[in-house]
Amino acid sequence: MNKESRIQNVHPKEYQGQHFRSTLEAKTAETLDTMGISYRYEDRKITLQEGFRSPYQKDKVRAITYTPDFEIGSLMLECKGFETPEWKIKKKLLFKYLAENEPETIFYQIKDNKKQLLTVLDPHWQYLGYTFQVTPQPKKKSRVVSDSTTAPLFFNSLSEAMDELNLKNKPIGAILASLTGKKEYVYGYNWKLKQLKN
Repeated sequence: MNKESRIQNVHPKEYQGQHFRSTLEAKTAETLDTMGISYRYEDRKITLQEGFRSPYQKDKVRAITYTPDFEIGSLMLECKGFETPEWKIKKKLLFKYLAENEPETIFYQIKDNKKQLLTVLDPHWQYLGYTFQVTPQPKKKSRVVSDSTTAPLFFNSLSEAMDELNLKNKPIGAILASLTGKKEYVYGYNWKLKQLKN
């Protein structure tokens, strides 16, 4: 592995015919798709600093731009597993740009597409138009499945659901397996995201 690959930890990958700049981006797109969440990927380019001429060099100094990885409503997600020195500077310029031009935009940096992604999105489910449907796993009694306690419950956020169900000390990453259909039940419940009707 060369030095650049090791430092930047970037490995381009294709998913559903779409080219992504890193495995983390591709996995994030897959997770969002599986949960049924609409997003925009690299949909626009933001100019953080205009290009200019300098008497100290022959060529024009190029503009500094930023292309958001994912945008979901007013949420902006940047998939960055390792922060390069260049990104640290660009991020400061981005924060200044957002404060002055898009104060309603909420920026998050994603380093893990599972637990962190759920944590980042959790305060915004209602704004994004979703609710959590949590259905208790049927209990067997005398070989007869009782469905009297299997009516689905609805919550505005994952944290609210875990508090109400006394699961707040459980790792939330495991719930992603149920949300994405890989497991039917996690912690005794089936977890689904339901889109709210307009």
